Amino acid sequence: MPDLLQEIHRFFAGERPDFADVALDLEECTPFQLAVTEVLRAVPWGEVVAYGELAVLAGYPRAGRAVGTYCAQNRYFLLVPCHRVVAAEGIGSYGSLGLSYKRRLLRLEGHATL
Repeated sequence: MPDLLQEIHRFFAGERPDFADVALDLEECTPFQLAVTEVLRAVPWGEVVAYGELAVLAGYPRAGRAVGTYCAQNRYFLLVPCHRVVAAEGIGSYGSLGLSYKRRLLRLEGHATL
């Protein structure tokens, strides 16, 4: 846990943390959710992906809305970086944390215009 806390501090300091080795409890996830999680964890720091594009990359090309629903319920908000998922035209939403928090996370990663 201390390593994870250190990586979280690095994130909010504007550094590039490495969350790749952090184990997640995904036993309750559906195959769709597992696929989305895997693809999303591979989206690099500072990059974004559209909901529909993420659905295609996860192997579910018609599931853009389902990707949005999954992201809105994401309980691993930095480890599964749903803040990097945006609408085709704009920023999209960000579940219970809200758009201002999503913008803050994206700004930390260098996205000043979203």
